[in-house]
Amino acid sequence: MYRLTGESGIDLQRLAQVTARPARFTPHDAPFWDDPHIATQMLAFHLDPETDAASRRPATIERTVGWLTDALGLRGGARLLDLGCGPGLYCERFAERGVQVRGIDLSANSLAYARASAARRGLDIEYVHASYLTLDVCEEFDAATLIYFDLGVLSEADRDQVLRRVWRALRPGGRFAFDLKTPEQPRPPDGTSRWSVQQAGFWRPHPYLELAQTFWYAEHATELRQMTIVDPDGRLTTYRVWDQTYTAAQITEVLQQQGFEVVRLCADLLGSPASPETGTLGIVAQKPS
Repeated sequence: MYRLTGESGIDLQRLAQVTARPARFTPHDAPFWDDPHIATQMLAFHLDPETDAASRRPATIERTVGWLTDALGLRGGARLLDLGCGPGLYCERFAERGVQVRGIDLSANSLAYARASAARRGLDIEYVHASYLTLDVCEEFDAATLIYFDLGVLSEADRDQVLRRVWRALRPGGRFAFDLKTPEQPRPPDGTSRWSVQQAGFWRPHPYLELAQTFWYAEHATELRQMTIVDPDGRLTTYRVWDQTYTAAQITEVLQQQGFEVVRLCADLLGSPASPETGTLGIVAQKPS
């Protein structure tokens, strides 16, 4: 049986260092997508129909795909690129509508599920295990998607790299849909922290101590959720989830700088009217014909 005490104890000086406010977009201390336990937990959240923790609930996914099919101008035989596709929940619904889909994701575990599910359902979907930061195709797709606020986790340099690669991947007139959080999105106060002891959970299959922190970088309208995990042997590991927020004017300017035109600006990818109260944006941008 594990105990949250070890012969070496906890290095308090190191703990103070890793829980301090980091520079913006400082990465994780350890692999995230490739950690076997975390990957299993993440997949379970994706597939849980009662939570929006990793993927949205099935009814919302179905409505989103329906709205996007129209907003992206997808017809039977159209080619769609789904970035950060996870276990293929959107890919399958697009494929059922006759769209040719390629999904890209960093999680080998999620892709294994996606491939098996597509095979069971007789759906011809191409899945690629890769980072969309390395996407290298030219004018192959009629549309692309990046769903559930994924663009906001990227630094400005990585964001622009993804937009350039998506622009290159699209055929003339192709469309790109994604969603973002705005600065009005509710969040805990800057510097909020909470300790908890888990017997087993998302981060580890055995007992661990978790310090969850929230930081707000007001000058750049960027939120950080930082989780520092203390293992029974005193080892410290910090995971960081970044979320840069944008106003409608800011993201429109970013897209224009990369050659896109904004054709739809909504509150979400269901087509709801945009308003400051929602705290989110759904954008459809187009590569000029």
